[in-house]
Amino acid sequence: MPSLKSLWRPLALVIMLAIVSCASNMVKAFSDKELVITSIGIPAAIAALRAHYNGTCVKKAVIQAAFGGLLMKEAFKMAPKLEEKSAWNAWQAKLMVNLGASLAESAGDEFVFRMDIGPLWMLADSRSIRFRPAINAVVAPVVHFIEGSRLDWGRSFKYGTFAFERGNRGDGTLNGTGALAYSNANTFTTNKDGEHSGHELVHTFQYRRDAMFPLRFENLLPDLSNKLGDNWVDDTGWSINWGLQCAWADYRGKSKDFDIPMEKEAYYLEKKYRKFY
Repeated sequence: MPSLKSLWRPLALVIMLAIVSCASNMVKAFSDKELVITSIGIPAAIAALRAHYNGTCVKKAVIQAAFGGLLMKEAFKMAPKLEEKSAWNAWQAKLMVNLGASLAESAGDEFVFRMDIGPLWMLADSRSIRFRPAINAVVAPVVHFIEGSRLDWGRSFKYGTFAFERGNRGDGTLNGTGALAYSNANTFTTNKDGEHSGHELVHTFQYRRDAMFPLRFENLLPDLSNKLGDNWVDDTGWSINWGLQCAWADYRGKSKDFDIPMEKEAYYLEKKYRKFY
């Protein structure tokens, strides 16, 4: 029989699945309320479970996770305008979302700062600094290359993650796609002018936020965790979340480009906060 301490991950996973299953009711009209729920409320609830089953202070864990969530929320508000700002502003937002996520996912446990930089993640604790490849972050650039996108080094260094470009047609959509721009995990492709980078950056921030949640391959496939060990980072939360939301859209006859919560969040932030930063 599993110990109580070992049950917090399955319980947290159940919470995440329940949230995804009722996402259509949560975000009929995305607002700051939903942004608070996704960036602050859910991390705080999971931190409380983690602290309870680790035997650490629940109140302290909730406060730490909530503060981390607040940092993430502010970084999300900055993202839509970053295509018109400097590299310093872009890195400031990236550091904020990574620090916030690190505080939240470490609440109730040892603090580890984790930040995605292209295909690698930096992991820093009180003992060492390590760099590890991440599953989704390694696969995503390969997919972009296969699709015919070219790596844009200038924007990649500016945003701290791989940015790609490809030609576009007269209607503005990228060659070979029906999209103006698109993302995959912490990478994205735009036209040569980098238009819509701000919208896609919101998705890369969602990637980092989702990486802290228990909805990942290693928690769904226990044997995978043993095989990965300390050699890889499981950053598959974004892909699973995206896949579940797209499946919901197909089932309900909704648009995967506009009606799923992750897209609604990006469009909401772009519409409301772009003019303020």
